[in-house]
Amino acid sequence: MFNLDVVEDCDECHGHGGFDKVECETCHGTGSVTRQQNTILGSFMSKTTCPDCKGKGYTYKRRCSECNGKGKVKVNKKITINIPAGINTGDRQRLTGKGNPGTNGGENGDLYIEFVVKKHKFFERDDNDIYIEVPLTMTESILGCKKEIPTLYGNVKINVPAGTNSGDTQRIKGKGVDNKYRHIKGDMYLVFKVYTPDRLTREQRDLIERLSNTELETDEIKRFNKFTREND
Repeated sequence: MFNLDVVEDCDECHGHGGFDKVECETCHGTGSVTRQQNTILGSFMSKTTCPDCKGKGYTYKRRCSECNGKGKVKVNKKITINIPAGINTGDRQRLTGKGNPGTNGGENGDLYIEFVVKKHKFFERDDNDIYIEVPLTMTESILGCKKEIPTLYGNVKINVPAGTNSGDTQRIKGKGVDNKYRHIKGDMYLVFKVYTPDRLTREQRDLIERLSNTELETDEIKRFNKFTREND
């Protein structure tokens, strides 16, 4: 539900703009006036819309004070709409007959609502897929772990493989946006990021130093170190 300023027919004069309709004295009911224009090339006749009745052919003896003769008034209304699941920024919804009234008693136009979806603190949307950055400790990254992950439909537990690096991704099928608007259901993607501690206790530092004395080099590290030595 939201408030919206809309233009409607005046209830006082029922959209006419006045009371006691009479034939326009200026155009005599034709809705147009003919004027003669004299130039050096001769006289020309031009027909234009009547300035007094605006082409209607009639005026009113008494102008409506509620709408000041316009026949329309601006009112603030509460409008309730049903928003389908999965609406995204830029999607639009049409409300038939909720727009401004047509001219000369024509039907109301349509109201178009364009949606803007607010960004989430953790979830990032790409069309109907959802991405979330999952932080890992060094030990979780090296040894692997079971981790509880928030989704749009509640928490789920996943297995993080041993040796997971920053930037590695994992897909959870069907946990993206259930887009009722376009009849599509997306997936959820976990993007892992390994965080190293900036402060260590003495015990932690001792453990890491002992670990550094063991063989930890991967094939990629060995190739890089070899290239560095050859390039020296």
